[in-house]
Amino acid sequence: MVRYFPSNGQTVLPIHLGFWPDNPSSPGDLIITKAFSAKLPVVCRHVHSKQPFGLFRGENAMNYAFSTFLLEAVIVIFFIKATCFILRPLRQPRIVCEIIGGMMIGPSMLGGSRNFSYYVFPPISNYIFTNLGLMGFFYFFFLTAAKTDVAAIAKSPKKHKYIAAISVLVPMVCVGATGMAMRHQMDKTMGKPSSVGGIAFALAFSSFPVIYTILRDMNLLNSEVGKFAMSVALLGDMGAILVLVFFEAVVQANVAGAKAAVFYIVSVVIFSAFMILVVKRAFEWVVDQTPQGKLVDQNYIVMILMGVLVACFLTDMLGLLIGTGPIWLGLIIPHGPPLGSTLAIRSETFIHEFLMPFSFGLVGLYTDVHFLSADAWDNQLAPLVYMTTVSFITKFISVAAAAAFFKVPTRDSLTLGLIMNLRGQLDIMLYLLCFRKHVVSLPGFTLLVLHTVVITGVSTPIISFLYDPNRPYRISKHRTIQHTPPSTEMGLVLAVSNQEALSGLITFLDFAYPTTSSPFAIYAIQLMELMGRASPVFVDHKLQKEEEGKEGEEEKGRVDQMQSAFKLYQKKREECVTLRAYTAHAPKRLMYQDICELALAKKTAFILLPYQRERLEDNAPTELLDPGMLSVNADVLAYTPCSVCIYYGKGRLRKAKVRSSVDQQHSIQPSRVRQETYRFVVLFLGGADNREALHLADRMTANPDITLTIVRFLSFNHEGEDAREKKLDDGVVTWFWVKNESNDRVSYKEVVVKNGAETLAAIQAMNVNDYDLWITGRGEGINTKILEGLDAWSEDHQLGVIGETVAGSIFASEGSVLVVQQQVRNQKGGDFFLNGKFDYKKLGRAKKLDSKVFGGNKSGILKIEELKETIKVTEDAKMITTDLRWRGWMEKGVCSLHEHHKSFVVNHAPYYSTAH
Repeated sequence: MVRYFPSNGQTVLPIHLGFWPDNPSSPGDLIITKAFSAKLPVVCRHVHSKQPFGLFRGENAMNYAFSTFLLEAVIVIFFIKATCFILRPLRQPRIVCEIIGGMMIGPSMLGGSRNFSYYVFPPISNYIFTNLGLMGFFYFFFLTAAKTDVAAIAKSPKKHKYIAAISVLVPMVCVGATGMAMRHQMDKTMGKPSSVGGIAFALAFSSFPVIYTILRDMNLLNSEVGKFAMSVALLGDMGAILVLVFFEAVVQANVAGAKAAVFYIVSVVIFSAFMILVVKRAFEWVVDQTPQGKLVDQNYIVMILMGVLVACFLTDMLGLLIGTGPIWLGLIIPHGPPLGSTLAIRSETFIHEFLMPFSFGLVGLYTDVHFLSADAWDNQLAPLVYMTTVSFITKFISVAAAAAFFKVPTRDSLTLGLIMNLRGQLDIMLYLLCFRKHVVSLPGFTLLVLHTVVITGVSTPIISFLYDPNRPYRISKHRTIQHTPPSTEMGLVLAVSNQEALSGLITFLDFAYPTTSSPFAIYAIQLMELMGRASPVFVDHKLQKEEEGKEGEEEKGRVDQMQSAFKLYQKKREECVTLRAYTAHAPKRLMYQDICELALAKKTAFILLPYQRERLEDNAPTELLDPGMLSVNADVLAYTPCSVCIYYGKGRLRKAKVRSSVDQQHSIQPSRVRQETYRFVVLFLGGADNREALHLADRMTANPDITLTIVRFLSFNHEGEDAREKKLDDGVVTWFWVKNESNDRVSYKEVVVKNGAETLAAIQAMNVNDYDLWITGRGEGINTKILEGLDAWSEDHQLGVIGETVAGSIFASEGSVLVVQQQVRNQKGGDFFLNGKFDYKKLGRAKKLDSKVFGGNKSGILKIEELKETIKVTEDAKMITTDLRWRGWMEKGVCSLHEHHKSFVVNHAPYYSTAH
């Protein structure tokens, strides 16, 4: 049997040159492999028939193509995973690890060994390997395109469109000019104007699939710069598709004349019309056939995945670029639930974890660093080195300058310039296309691959260092319950992911007792996991009149249910509550950014979250309910720009019917209707968090349906106490008791303990009172002596040591738990230049003010009206001034400066302030 190995007669795989042994060890039929070039010798290899128990008959499994392919699959996946593990501490994105892992099996590393190349990667098995690698690229492009919201292009701001145009046109012109200036150094094929234009295009444009995958790996999808970069890249990609069609038409004209170019354009029009008029309507029909809340039928998913191969076949048959078929097919798929999300669920793991390693293995087989020699420098490598360098510099400068022109902060502008220079999968596919079209040679292709690794590998750590998405949340202004002036509107963010959690939080808000004189401004955000979309979506339902495009039924059902609950609560409490609803679609690990950004933008006093814990689904005992939501609470607690309250609803409060302040005011005969009374207790252990909890409890004292007990824990003989924290605690407790002394529903107790064991015993003894709600601080500033020995038993850091103890099943309390964390303010100065906030005039005015107020006379008087206390400022004025500005002695009101008397008058300040 004689069989010719498939080949295009031109492509050269250098790792196989001269590596085959002369005498095969096993007998069998002869296969004559047509070499990869007419200049290469004919290579003979035996085809073997598989025998039962081949190992025991002395056969070698490496003589069989399929057995060899299986080993190749194991090796390439292993090396890629090993590279990802090794480079993880260096903050390298997955694309860099995959390229390096693929190069390990190529001639640059292990493929340079004669035995490894012959036995592990022989030409007879490379045919399967190569085609699977191409399929990996095609399915990757399809899946990424299916997550892309093309409708977002029309909604993009004008500055995004301008920056997108500048980021492509400026580098393309500069790189093209550089290439044309160096044409005399290039070889004949590379020096053609169409070839120079193709290289300039490949180096100039930024790929949305590449930027999306890298930002996803860096957890920057939901950041401000991440959203900006993806919007700009998406706009650039749409223009790049048109440029790519034009470039291919020019190539067709150069090869086969103008007639071929005309037929190419006609084929593009026919294929596009077929996709839009036929295939897109078929996808919409599939969505209509899918029941609400269900995944798309498996048969439809299989047909769509098979359609990717059909699209590749049609584009190749019509003379189009074979890679454009999957991209166009993915773009017309309705993104999001149910079709886009089902495709991602069913196929994403297989594509990324199995097919894509073959793609990077294919790249590694074509990459050979040994070809980067002095002989290839003059006419092949030197022009590409200059063009790639010009591309990076011009793109970085043009993007950063354009962003700065549109008043983007300097730090964000520099980060955006680096992000737009990232290279990845689509770029490598274009390099393979240039190599196949003989635009670049094998040394040139190797150089472009190394350019991808270096640029992406160096840029990503710099981006991580330069841009911190959590930096805006670190503010120095007070955003707490304690610093919200009385009889003013208090803002809060309510974040929920399910209906059960929402009902408990609304019950708590009624107990917090908003009134017409002290109303609540609630910003309710519905959290939904990002499914079948590439870009996170944040929807303001007040501004959104009608959403363009068609939502999936599952999404509509869930959102409508939550929005109905929000509207109902707003309607019942409209005199004392204003509510604005939002919906955030984001990965669970990034949901905290939507919550914190909303709190920062609306200047809220606190964020209200439901307690998250891992528990099993009622209908599916083997599946977790809302897995991954634990990290949302943890990240909000870590990066919040204001205070945070975590509520764990259980017991009687889960079914409590609470009267609002408006209901009680409008009640005609309140004496005939006996309202149930609820018992609340505050465990005050000292520190900033407990002072914040006490101020929240103070708002509840106006509610006639609750009784409140304050229990303060003190250390025996004042052991372990911090003098400053003790004074702040005394001031807050004194103010609270003076204010509520005449309130019969409020009581105060003190407990002296020696260690954590006595603290726990005292709390356990209180459990006999059957409290409905336990309120406490999370832990900041608590005397460590009071908690001595309890930290070792703490596992759930959401609630802190005391909160976890009270909420635990061992405590056996039916009462709900509320844990409060006060805002952690940023007391350090920032990098003014990089943040775009540097203003030397303001800096000069600030220095003059300090000199004027505190420079001449270092004595002054701080008057706190309600406490009638006077703090005289002596030689320590500088230290006290620092406390006044950063430590928050200034409380609930405006601090007015009297220059003549050198004094601060603090209005409406009944107690000392706290700050971390």
